[in-house]
Amino acid sequence: MRTSTRPAERYQGFGRVSEEVYVCSLGVGRVVLAGDLPVELELPDREAWSPPGYCAGSRWVLQLERYFTGEPVEFSLDVDAYAAAHGFTDFERDVYRALSRVPYGRVASYRDLASEAGRPNAYRAVGSAMARNELPVILPCHRVIKNDGRLGYYGDDPAWKERLLALEGVRVVEGRVA
Repeated sequence: MRTSTRPAERYQGFGRVSEEVYVCSLGVGRVVLAGDLPVELELPDREAWSPPGYCAGSRWVLQLERYFTGEPVEFSLDVDAYAAAHGFTDFERDVYRALSRVPYGRVASYRDLASEAGRPNAYRAVGSAMARNELPVILPCHRVIKNDGRLGYYGDDPAWKERLLALEGVRVVEGRVA
């Protein structure tokens, strides 16, 4: 574990900022913690390296490593604290609360999430809120799909969405949830 200076000011007031790595068959990923609150997550990368003397650190690292072995993991994130750390609006916070309740191995549509957040017609705004998610997997935006069953977008590498859903046992055929 090392202390990160880049996001330290951004998360001031949430505890000491540290950066930890997790290692899985898909590569090495990184999680930034402010105190015990995860605030940023990078998905595993086969090109990334694990620092010498690596050993599993926080509960978040242990949970991520278990998740990437295919074990169902429920991440108990303080969504309100995460929303505060990122300066989310009330709507965005409500969307992320709803997102945190989408179970492992299940999907919800943007429309479903909008309804759960108390704004049934704001499904496009839900998509915009998902684009701000800095904790993929922990806040499972990969489980949110288009209303017609198509996967939709997922950051810089859309293949991750299908990969993560497959890891959770969700069947995807020709870009749609089966």
